[in-house]
Amino acid sequence: MAGAWQLGIESSTGRASVALARGEEVLREAAVETGRKPSAALMEPLREVLAALPGGERLEAVVIGTGPASYNGARVGIAAGQGVALAAGCPAVGVCSFLGVEAVRGGDRCLAVGDARRETYFILPLAAGRLSGGVSLMPHTDFIRSLEAGDGRLISFEGGERLHLPPEVAARLEVVEPEARLLLEAWRGMSGEDREEAREIPPEPFYLREPYVTTAKDNPARRGRDGA
Repeated sequence: MAGAWQLGIESSTGRASVALARGEEVLREAAVETGRKPSAALMEPLREVLAALPGGERLEAVVIGTGPASYNGARVGIAAGQGVALAAGCPAVGVCSFLGVEAVRGGDRCLAVGDARRETYFILPLAAGRLSGGVSLMPHTDFIRSLEAGDGRLISFEGGERLHLPPEVAARLEVVEPEARLLLEAWRGMSGEDREEAREIPPEPFYLREPYVTTAKDNPARRGRDGA
C-alpha cells in the first residue's frame, strides 16, 4: 500500500474537495464551493485531479466521505466515486466525513455534533483519530445537557445558531470542514483488517436513523394475466 495510488472525494458539506495521493504524499488536490448544485460543482475538480494520475498507473482505492451532513452532497460524492472506481477496477469505500477533520486527525478527543432533524440532535464521539463510539440521538434538552457535561472539543459542520446552543456552549463550538486529503490519511491509518472489511461494503450516506423504505405498490403489469 506504501506506493499505491488513492483518490479521495469529500462532498458532504458546502465545500467539496478531491485529492490524489500516492502513499502518504498528496500529489494533487482541488476544492470548490458547491452551493445548491453539488453534482455540477464536483465534476471540474474531479477531472482536474484525475488528470494528474500518470499514464499507466491505476488507483488502488477511491475513498469517499459519507457524512453525517448533507444527504444529497454525500450521495453525489458516492455516485462520482463509484463511477471512478468502476472505471479503474478498484473498490470504492465510504469513510465518516468527521474522520477528515484536522482536529480529529490530530488525535484530539472530540464530540461531533449536529442537527438530526425531526427535533433531535446527534453526538458522535471520536478519539485517537477514529470513531470511539456510536452515534447518539436525543431531544434538544438532553443534547444541551450532554454537551455541558461532556469533555473534549466540540466540532460540527453547522453553526451554533442552527443547533440553538446557549452562549457558554456555543463559545466552545468549532465549525469545521472535512477535507479529501485527510480522508485519505484516515484510510491509511486504519488497520489492514478494517480496510479489508470496508472494501466489502458498498459506500452509502452515514444514516443517523435506519433509512425509511416503503413497500412498492402492487403493479398489475407485473402479474400474469390470471392475476397470479
